[in-house]
Amino acid sequence: MIFIARNDDSLLSRWWWTIDHWNLIQMLALAIIGSIMILAAGSAVAIRNNLPELHFFIHHIYYLILSVSVMIFTTFLSSKGIIRLSIIGFIICFILLILVMIIGPDIKGASRWLIISGFSVQPSEFIKPFFVILTAYLISNQYKAIKFLPLFITRLHISLLLLLGILLFLLKQPDLGMSVIIILIWSGQLFLAGISLRWFFLLFSLLGFGILLGYNIFPHVKRRIDCFINAPCEGFDQIKNSFLAYESGGLLGNGPGDGIIKNKISDAHTDFIFPVIAEEFGAIFCILILLLSCSIVIRGLIRVYSKNNLFSLLAVGGLLILFGIQVLLNVSVTLGIVPTTGITFPFISYGGSSLLSISISMGIVLALTKKDYSRQKYERN
Repeated sequence: MIFIARNDDSLLSRWWWTIDHWNLIQMLALAIIGSIMILAAGSAVAIRNNLPELHFFIHHIYYLILSVSVMIFTTFLSSKGIIRLSIIGFIICFILLILVMIIGPDIKGASRWLIISGFSVQPSEFIKPFFVILTAYLISNQYKAIKFLPLFITRLHISLLLLLGILLFLLKQPDLGMSVIIILIWSGQLFLAGISLRWFFLLFSLLGFGILLGYNIFPHVKRRIDCFINAPCEGFDQIKNSFLAYESGGLLGNGPGDGIIKNKISDAHTDFIFPVIAEEFGAIFCILILLLSCSIVIRGLIRVYSKNNLFSLLAVGGLLILFGIQVLLNVSVTLGIVPTTGITFPFISYGGSSLLSISISMGIVLALTKKDYSRQKYERN
């Protein structure tokens, strides 16, 4: 693609000359790092569970090929195409969330998955990017009247109803970590839109109430929070081994495949993959990964601010908040700063649903931060 002629006016040429090459490269770099680490961490987990050594790595490569293909496809979409895709995707995912409550299996104290043709699918992962786009559209058009509703009901109220609808099913699963992320994303979008502070008071009151409710109703949530507050406790072994992995790796790590502590971490290939990276490649490499993640967020925000379009700002801002919060929560859990949440590290942790979801999100970010083609053509000529 780097050999595309400057006077070429094809669809592929338009895509190449307007896409954010640097952010695309950074996202692919994270995906490559993730594949290498799943090869290292996943083999230990597979052997421990009497599976073929490359079980998780092979499955991850399948998921990665699909996810990158979807991400690239998404970058070709226009704003209208993204909104239409999000409406359809949101409806499908919301129906699947309802089905999770009816037929979803209980795994580790939570019902978050559907088994479809032998594959486990987590609808709450997929609904996130579609929710962000719909709320961005509604908030950016909040003052436009809705024909079939009273004037005092605005599009902002509709977006709040979408938020409450999702939270209802997430708290029922229960999935407190995902609930927190959804609330923070919506809060971030309101902040970017310059909405009144009373909405933030409502949101954080809702967040506090949700945590309190989850703690008192769901044993699964209560156990995790109690373990975080009163550690050591049953289930604290992963955190303890995570600390040991960080300590063992030092600045430069023990070398690829030479990690020992990873054999004692049950979720070494998913939620706790970051300590495995630290043990084998060291703290310096971990910092580089975090800087790479920060660069994706900062560069995306700089690009979208230059477009002077409220919908694009809220959509890209919301998706980058999602990306950043997932990185922050995932690493914070492994450092014992927050209770375990089940949140994966974007592009790096194992998980088909989470990988495909973040690929859709970043594909939309790349689509909405493309440069104006006519301006690019003028600059090239």
